[in-house]
Amino acid sequence: MANYKLKDLRGPQRRNFLRLMAAAGAGFALERSRLLNFIADEGGTALAAEACGETNRHVGIVSGGGNFCLWQLMWPLPDVAAAKNAAFAYDAIDQGFMTNYVDETSYFKSGAADRPFYYGPDSPFVDQASQTVIRPMSAYLVADTAVHHRKPLRQITIDGALPGNTNNSGDGIVGNSVTLFAAIGALQRTTTSILPSIGVAPASIGSAPGAPTLSVVPSADSMVDLFNSAASKAILLAQEDKSMFETYYKAILGLREAAGRPTWARELDIAKKASNLIGRNLAAQLMPTTADLAFYGATEVQDMAASMFFGGQNGKDRLLNLAKALIITKKAFSLGLTNQVIIGVIAETGGGIFTDPHETFAQIAGARNVIKYYGMFLDRFYQDLANSPDPACTAKNLDKTVITTVHGDHPHDPLTRPAWPDSTPGGANWIYVMGNGYLPAGWHGHPKTNNTALGIDPTTGLSTDYNGTKSVHAASAAILYAIANGDMKKVTEFYKGDAITALVNKV
Repeated sequence: MANYKLKDLRGPQRRNFLRLMAAAGAGFALERSRLLNFIADEGGTALAAEACGETNRHVGIVSGGGNFCLWQLMWPLPDVAAAKNAAFAYDAIDQGFMTNYVDETSYFKSGAADRPFYYGPDSPFVDQASQTVIRPMSAYLVADTAVHHRKPLRQITIDGALPGNTNNSGDGIVGNSVTLFAAIGALQRTTTSILPSIGVAPASIGSAPGAPTLSVVPSADSMVDLFNSAASKAILLAQEDKSMFETYYKAILGLREAAGRPTWARELDIAKKASNLIGRNLAAQLMPTTADLAFYGATEVQDMAASMFFGGQNGKDRLLNLAKALIITKKAFSLGLTNQVIIGVIAETGGGIFTDPHETFAQIAGARNVIKYYGMFLDRFYQDLANSPDPACTAKNLDKTVITTVHGDHPHDPLTRPAWPDSTPGGANWIYVMGNGYLPAGWHGHPKTNNTALGIDPTTGLSTDYNGTKSVHAASAAILYAIANGDMKKVTEFYKGDAITALVNKV
């Protein structure tokens, strides 16, 4: 029989209760289906139904400090790869494959359409043997470059003036600017979680109305301790509402019984002991296992000499940090503990040539190893996600509800190898997105081998002059559309520019 006090929960009480139960369910290692059944029994099916979220989840990989250029070895500009020019900044000539290219007109078509994209030999989400794309990638021109910033926001601004982001000048937040990652966090608050947005330093979320505070940790390993602390705080929230304390307490005890764990004494102080137990359980569930490390390829990296990676030990350490962050992110997503994780690829300070890889083509073998594992980690991450239902909507596995972006402060010159200069065609920058079908594949905007760039009209899909501010606003809106499950009304809460009908797939 439903508990009438739970059945009548509304607003913040309802959200706090669901957040509490999600944390407790994780602590008891209770399967999601059993948790939903219990909530439905206690509070009615309407309460349990809120478990189907209105938004997708997000992983933002941030290659600041200049490191973003390495991703061109993974996903080169289509014209650069097709040119097969040994002077251009793409070494894997005749490797990989192009999609959606017929001729020069392929970049600009009326309306929403798949456009050219080039997948290098180490690209994730493809079958290289059959040249089949499993999860299509998109790329959007965004704001002009900002050199050497480790937490770039200029390239993910959805409304307002663009942050300067020069010479690592703080977070670069400007006036009333609204940033994509902050807007994502604001929309995702309809899906309950312990910590809505997590950052693995260096990471910044920027600002937006209703955005959560970014919880930043210094490394992937620190994510586990952060969740433990947050789990304790989630339990302690129950004390803030004295009228609901007894109801929450009884619900927790009922959940213990549903989980089949009678050894937890009823007389334990819920405010202390439950949070401690949940913390220990979360640590056990979030920590990368030996099997996880082997599956993602991290064990291979650990066993290789540092000299085999571009950047030496620093490059190797940062690769391992990325792998562990993705492993823990998957586990946290599957437990409903967070909705967004922003992962800084480089170190927060220092990092030498790995942070700013001007010498890439003088050490191309090591750089290729970095790209190989970048691609492997992402590929295995989505394979791992495919094995777990999304706790916010058990009808879908996580691989269908996680959107991934990769951006940075500066991609370097795709037309020049020696000392890989900081300039770009037309002064443009870009962002890569795995949009899970919400976004047309390929390049939206066209950086060209004559060192110019054409923008894309977000409404018509046809070419226009490149404008950094308009480009980044529209591109960020398209990505937010993917996060919002194709709900344009949610996008327009933050985006005030022209219609983006040519940049998204209609849902």
